[in-house]
Amino acid sequence: MRGSRFRRIRHHVAASMALMLIVAGCTGPGRRDGQAATPVRHEASNSPSREAVSPTSSPERGLDGTHPVAVGEPIDVAGLRGRVVFDDFEDVYVMRADGTHVRPVADRTGSEFDGAWSPDGLQIVYRDSRRGINEDDEIYTVQADGSRARNLTRNPANDWGPDWSPDGTTIVFNSDRDGGIMRGYLVSPDGSTLRRIRADVWIEYPAFSPDGTRIAFMGHEIGDYDIYVADLATGEVAQLTDTPGSDGWPAWSPDGSTIAFASERDDCLHAAQDLPCWITGDVGEHHDIWLMNADGSNERRVTPEFGQFVTWSPEGEYLLVSGYSLYVIRPGGTGRADVAKDAGGIPDWLG
Repeated sequence: MRGSRFRRIRHHVAASMALMLIVAGCTGPGRRDGQAATPVRHEASNSPSREAVSPTSSPERGLDGTHPVAVGEPIDVAGLRGRVVFDDFEDVYVMRADGTHVRPVADRTGSEFDGAWSPDGLQIVYRDSRRGINEDDEIYTVQADGSRARNLTRNPANDWGPDWSPDGTTIVFNSDRDGGIMRGYLVSPDGSTLRRIRADVWIEYPAFSPDGTRIAFMGHEIGDYDIYVADLATGEVAQLTDTPGSDGWPAWSPDGSTIAFASERDDCLHAAQDLPCWITGDVGEHHDIWLMNADGSNERRVTPEFGQFVTWSPEGEYLLVSGYSLYVIRPGGTGRADVAKDAGGIPDWLG
């Protein structure tokens, strides 16, 4: 990863969320006009020092969330196995999990991002926003070698947030095609058999559980985003998080026991006065990565370092976090190491 082709950028939606939630308060429960949870590009801060620091135990306020937080011996990145799809919010790329052999798979003019692997590793599903963000977004698939890009949705509405079912037969995504709240949909990989998920709640960035029976997603009624889980057979919904600040972009552990997610709760706008809090010195709230059990219990922070998108390694041993770089870290918060210093976007890791 050299030169300026992969710009060191961070992406968050806090500024967009603030505007949308103000509008929501004016339009009543369950409805927001404007755009939803759309990544906004911001350049990394020009902090004079980027040395790794250790997490603080004192209730300091306004800590710098842009610094790498190193605990324990770094993970051996050269020993990582598998393939990663990631993006720079303009193009979609794949690379080996050790950060080598980077190549584009979707690099047409305009924004293409948010990729997810098919379980067999032969295809990638992603968001096509080449007409402009939230301007007729479509769900596309492409072969892993970058050939045969195909539009699955072909609808003037905005479709995004795709994920592939564990058995490879279904793609889930969110859409505003029916008006009102953002809803979840299922479609076959060839674009057929489109159907709406029964859950009558706001669904955004859905992620299949490893057994394929449920989705975790970010949603809300009027206030902040929270993490929810919906049963695909019954439509039953359970809210898992409820803290100050938004929680979003959930990712299931491979064994289904744990959900990783990004949270704003450690930002100084939301953290309690007797707790440490972090800032980024940029527009919008600080995000960092948290874990919880699949039933919503035992919420715990992985690292206070900035990170907005996260995926698990195929065996669940590591997390790959997209912040000011793509970095790998153990779920317990140790071993942090850069995989690609100048990459980011929304990653997915396949064995």
